Amino acid sequence: MIGVVQFTLFKKSKIDKTQTAEAVKNFFADDFNHYLNLANKHLSDISSPTLDPNNVGGHDGRNHQDERMVVNLDAQNCVKAVNHTISSCSYPSNTILYLYFIKKMPNDNIAKRLGYQSTRFIEIKKEALVEFAERLDYWRQIDHASINDLRVFEKQEVI
Repeated sequence: MIGVVQFTLFKKSKIDKTQTAEAVKNFFADDFNHYLNLANKHLSDISSPTLDPNNVGGHDGRNHQDERMVVNLDAQNCVKAVNHTISSCSYPSNTILYLYFIKKMPNDNIAKRLGYQSTRFIEIKKEALVEFAERLDYWRQIDHASINDLRVFEKQEVI
């Protein structure tokens, strides 16, 4: 009998936590700064009220091409989705994500600040990365952001 590989996206689906955590790290390392630049935003804007959900970017007096405006609006939506996602994560996930990716604080400093031993902190950080990926799926749709789904699902064989 030939086995079939199936990706399950519902209740019984299992997220590959290690690969999902890596996907989130890669997103922040490779893509997020690009979105910030295109949106003309900075890391400091993440904690700032300047990322108002109704803000679609003020007019800067320049004549922009349609394509550039679309790219800029999409980038703003991506930054907004990340901001909403971090804010919606539970404690201590939201604190870990904010301090590590936005404030660029080293793991040891975050662990000390939150009162965790480094081995326990690494486990909690991995959980925070997975929670970010799961919540991002919701916020990228709400904010109409073109960010790819960062969740990685385990392959399940069906016989």
